[in-house]
Amino acid sequence: MRDWLDNVMAYKVKENTLEQYDLTFDRYISEHKPFHGLKLQDLTPPLLQSYYSEQGKAGLSPNTVRKHHANIHKYLDHAVRLGLIAFNPSTQVELPAKQKYTGAMACTPEQLQDLLQLFRGDPLETVLMLGVTYGLRRSEVCGLRWDAVDMEAGTLHICHTAVKANGRVLYSDSTKTATSNRVLPLTASMREYLGSVRERQEENKRLFGRDYTDSGYICVKPDGTPIDPDFVTHHFRRVLVANDVPVIRFHDLRHSAVNTLRKGGCDVKDIQAWLGHSDVSTTLNIYGHILQGDMARLGNVVDAALFQAPKAG
Repeated sequence: MRDWLDNVMAYKVKENTLEQYDLTFDRYISEHKPFHGLKLQDLTPPLLQSYYSEQGKAGLSPNTVRKHHANIHKYLDHAVRLGLIAFNPSTQVELPAKQKYTGAMACTPEQLQDLLQLFRGDPLETVLMLGVTYGLRRSEVCGLRWDAVDMEAGTLHICHTAVKANGRVLYSDSTKTATSNRVLPLTASMREYLGSVRERQEENKRLFGRDYTDSGYICVKPDGTPIDPDFVTHHFRRVLVANDVPVIRFHDLRHSAVNTLRKGGCDVKDIQAWLGHSDVSTTLNIYGHILQGDMARLGNVVDAALFQAPKAG
């Protein structure tokens, strides 16, 4: 499996994804004693089942155990293709049920306005403005470049990302999925705001002179250096704690954007496109608790149609 990671997966997946594969193998799979000295041909479904059970008992979540299984399954499929084993034993195991994440928070539009005010003048001000308005992922916000903004056409092209892997920030001209590459409209407020950000950066460029880094990214420090994705996560939390504000994750701004769109009457297909999901089922699986929270309005429609019709005469 180590050979597969180094000589196959290293050329098939992004560096940050490979880092997660390596972590799973080095910290868990290679440390499982029943696997030590075991020939590949002697690997059986019961042995794999015991590995998954042991990891669950050790405290790993069902979703994490399922990720371990996905890595093992891919490797064993590779072994089958090479003729090293006749069949993939991981196809015959029972996996723990997938758990939905229930800790997500969705702020109201009023709470988001308070949040934006809290970060006014903060290094994350622009990050928050984009995150709240468009529900962008952290990687999408940090990877957003000025060349993706078309003021004349009034569009914002989400086509660059910035992710952290092995202690380095990796900038890419690709997005998480094909549908994550999307063109969003520049709202009137965002057009005006980005114009002011641009002016501020030009002023900083004059102030810093040769020490200014003209990186081309929108979310930068005063000296033009792009903002690190990890800084977004940690600084966001620090500001909330320092101001005695309920702590949420930066990713919860994505949930909050869904809440804002839903309250504005947007349907699930519109929201799917806005978020860059590949299909509606993804949107419903993640944000179903928000999207299905307007049942009272639907009940009122039925009640009005069936029981509150005007009476003749």
